[in-house]
Amino acid sequence: MSFLDNFKNYDGCMEPGVKLPKLKISKKFYTQLNIDQQVSNFEFLSKICEKGLKDKQITNKDNESEYRERLEYELNTLEELGFTDYILLNWDIINFCHENQIPTGPGRGSAAGSLVLFLINVTKIDPIENELFFERFVSKSRARKIESNGEIYLDGSLLADVDNDIAYEYRHLVVEYIEKKHPGRTAKILTLNTLSSKLCLKECIKIVGDQSEQDANRVSDMIPKKFGKVASIDASIEESEDFHNWSKEFPGIVKIAQKIQNLNKNTGVHPSGIAISHKAISEVCPVFMNAEGQKVTGYDMNWVAELMVKFDILGLRTLSVLHNTAKQVGIELEEIDVHSEDVYLNLQDLISPRGLFQIEADTDFKVCKKIKPKNLEELSAVLAIARPGALDFLSNYETYVQTGNFQSVHPIFDEILDYTGGIPLYQEQLMKMAVRVGFTLDESEQLRRIVGKKKVDKMAEWKEKIFEKIKSNKLTNKDLNREGPDAGEVLWRVAEDSANYSFNKSHSIAYSTLAAWTTYLKFKYPIQFFLSLLNMTKFEPSPQEEVGKISKELSYFGIKLLPPNLSKSEMDFSIEGKNIRYGLNSIKGISEKALKSLIEFRSESGDTKYEMFISAKQAGLNIGTLCALIQAGALSHFEGSRPLLVLEAQVFNILTDREKRNFIQLGEKYDYKLLDAIVAARDKNLVGDDGRPLFKESRFQTFKKKYEPYKNIYIQNSKSSSFANWYFENQLLGYSYSEDLRNIFAKPGLKLTNLKEYQAKKRNANLSVIGIVNDCFTRVSRSGNKYMKLEISDEFGSLHCMLCNNSKESKLDEFLSTNQAPEKNSIIVTYGSKADDIFFVNNINVLKENIYMKLADLK
Repeated sequence: MSFLDNFKNYDGCMEPGVKLPKLKISKKFYTQLNIDQQVSNFEFLSKICEKGLKDKQITNKDNESEYRERLEYELNTLEELGFTDYILLNWDIINFCHENQIPTGPGRGSAAGSLVLFLINVTKIDPIENELFFERFVSKSRARKIESNGEIYLDGSLLADVDNDIAYEYRHLVVEYIEKKHPGRTAKILTLNTLSSKLCLKECIKIVGDQSEQDANRVSDMIPKKFGKVASIDASIEESEDFHNWSKEFPGIVKIAQKIQNLNKNTGVHPSGIAISHKAISEVCPVFMNAEGQKVTGYDMNWVAELMVKFDILGLRTLSVLHNTAKQVGIELEEIDVHSEDVYLNLQDLISPRGLFQIEADTDFKVCKKIKPKNLEELSAVLAIARPGALDFLSNYETYVQTGNFQSVHPIFDEILDYTGGIPLYQEQLMKMAVRVGFTLDESEQLRRIVGKKKVDKMAEWKEKIFEKIKSNKLTNKDLNREGPDAGEVLWRVAEDSANYSFNKSHSIAYSTLAAWTTYLKFKYPIQFFLSLLNMTKFEPSPQEEVGKISKELSYFGIKLLPPNLSKSEMDFSIEGKNIRYGLNSIKGISEKALKSLIEFRSESGDTKYEMFISAKQAGLNIGTLCALIQAGALSHFEGSRPLLVLEAQVFNILTDREKRNFIQLGEKYDYKLLDAIVAARDKNLVGDDGRPLFKESRFQTFKKKYEPYKNIYIQNSKSSSFANWYFENQLLGYSYSEDLRNIFAKPGLKLTNLKEYQAKKRNANLSVIGIVNDCFTRVSRSGNKYMKLEISDEFGSLHCMLCNNSKESKLDEFLSTNQAPEKNSIIVTYGSKADDIFFVNNINVLKENIYMKLADLK
């Protein structure tokens, strides 16, 4: 019995379970279905499902009876378990999205295994066509009702769970709808972040042991990680010889780390969770207001699930990209044939993964390049394998895809495992294996959960059940007249092992559908796809960084990302001929507040520099925003040096209104060179329009103090205008359109390689590669060798590099003896040789070039 169960035993303290909130269904839906408003919610749900059978043309299929039989079973199960209203709560939310043209995903998690959810359009994956199981979503053996004081409650820990993906920028509208539909009964959900073994050790080594960051990293790297899970300190002492030896040397540090391990570190708010109560939420759990003024539960996700309905509404940027692209080209996403060659031909030699759902992640991309999926099933396997644990089977699956040969674990399971090369990749396959030996699907789901959750108290019982079932159904080796492992042994081994790596096929098929849609649209309609992708970057944590990643791929599609231009750019990215024009509101430093001012400035920017400076001021643009526009090249009609134009803008901003007025009048005489005019005003004692000296010596000295820092920035930046422009563009836009990093630093006798050329070079080629540092860290490997790992990038891509010591040489130590490790955003030239997935570096040259963009940079 859990602590929560004990706590519930105290009458009045907590409710005995989850009481579903009442759902008010609009009269129009009864009218649409031509049914009476007095019918039960079960009958209402049944009618929606019946409509779904017709709308999806299932009534015309040869196997209609299979669908109807499955539908009847699911509906009756949901009603029997008290889940009908929960399904309708989900339908209500997703239906609101459909009615308001808010894009939703095809499904997520085990919910994609439900035919009911497919028929009522909560999901878009046909579970029968894809061999997905309802029992993976809802199991009779898992759910239970609780009666208390004449009320029906549900066991929250066993309640069905439907997660929903919503287009990112519309998520707030869906949350607002939920709050309006259930006033006073909703809140965001608290999260508790704990101290992991690695984090505990790192902090204790530095604080208690007074050791360096490098030592802390070295020791924390000794902590084993298996199937994506970091081992505890106690387990690490047993499993890692290096850590065991270190812990003996520093027992005091280990003792303190053990005490604070897993303690709560801080609180947060769940990014997608929404709690809905059947009554005022403050009567069910404590509630507080966070800094943003949102109501948040005082309980975390686990406790909330015991007391009220929990909805997962995840804002997914990919959905926005997909629907914006589909809208531009005039198609519906559901029209895309996910089994078409048009999808998979593009994945055979993939070099441009940006924007491809899931595939764009490094690990998924590497798996995709090896597997080269030719259909949805293989694409689903890419997503399932690209995870800790499952990655161990990559080479096996790759061999199966290439040859068609698979490794049999036992003849009676061959048909179940043949399409994954004999690897029990999916949880649904384990369930099928259990059914094959005589268990029901419901029982097979129990087995999956007990072994998957490692419920030790029940595992021995289930192991015995398996062997009894094998014996009673005459499936032993003796019965089958065969040698080798017994079917019961095989099933139990698969159940135990696959708990660490097997994946939910319902989720994998749903998300591979999203991956297939993005692949189709990207390669069929690249300019529209990239436009949608670029316009979503403003929602990313680092928008310019994301723009930079996207820009590197455009050349593969014959598309240019045109620079921002005050007269040509729209606020968002836009299509211009066969290219895409940069949007003004994506320039770093252009705040939302400045956008209105920018629109006014755009129409009144003037023909001369002085008119432009005045117009910016009148429009309400501050000097920082104006300088950002200049540095980004958005004011390209004012030709000349950008560092100089920035200096003049800053100088003009220092002047008084009287001085500005007079220097505007002197503009043509001094060819609009502001600094020349100021010097002339002082040296020639020029008189202003009011008859007084324009720039007395005392005023000049005051001006000079303010001017000097800006002058220093200009002097530094003007040493290399081409590098300054490259730097400005990368910082403000995320990419460079005017300069090539390699060309800027090219010297006679030094052949530099960019990352586009790097891709074409042969293995073991000796190269000098130039790039900007994205990431750099130094560690010690388990074998005791120190290494430095870097990620560098240029206009064409990114590259992982490694400089390391080994038993023969100490290259890293030699480098660090005279140099510091490169910092992020440093420009470096790496000298080394190309390997399969990494560039092995012999030496690094850090280019000592600095560009300043604001006064703070001088410090």
